[in-house]
Amino acid sequence: MENWTQGSAPSASSIIDINNIRDAGVAEQIRGERLGALFQGLGCFDAVQGFHDELRAGRRSGSVSRALSSSKLPRSQISNPNLYYYASDLYPSFIGIREAANVMGISNSAAHRLVRAGQFPFPVARAGRRYKISVKVLMHFKGIPDAIVHVDDIENGALHAGGGAK
Repeated sequence: MENWTQGSAPSASSIIDINNIRDAGVAEQIRGERLGALFQGLGCFDAVQGFHDELRAGRRSGSVSRALSSSKLPRSQISNPNLYYYASDLYPSFIGIREAANVMGISNSAAHRLVRAGQFPFPVARAGRRYKISVKVLMHFKGIPDAIVHVDDIENGALHAGGGAK
């Protein structure tokens, strides 16, 4: 067996296939923890924490609180429904074509050519002389699920990734 150096061993949640988990509550929790660990690893968890603070203070409501009664989120009966949100809520609604091209892995000039030819793979909004791309549509294009997450799961994942314990 290969020797792992300190800090390089995979965590349990990184090797679990969420699609094979039968308990929806556990899958929900792991999704949130993975996202929190990602934000911590990218060094942008402070902005996420600010978003969470606004949710907890009631200055912002979770975007899925109305849909929770019809959804099958098992832990919503236990956790505060106002502290659930879509992962896409953390991002701006729209980004510029340069950022979208970067995410898509194409050059800025290629993206502009596709837009002008009407062959961009999804709708593009025009704002003055600039083009705007919906972040939700871009996430869908890249196969990134817009998961419903809870602030506690995100924070636990970030805490774990940062080496802390709760």
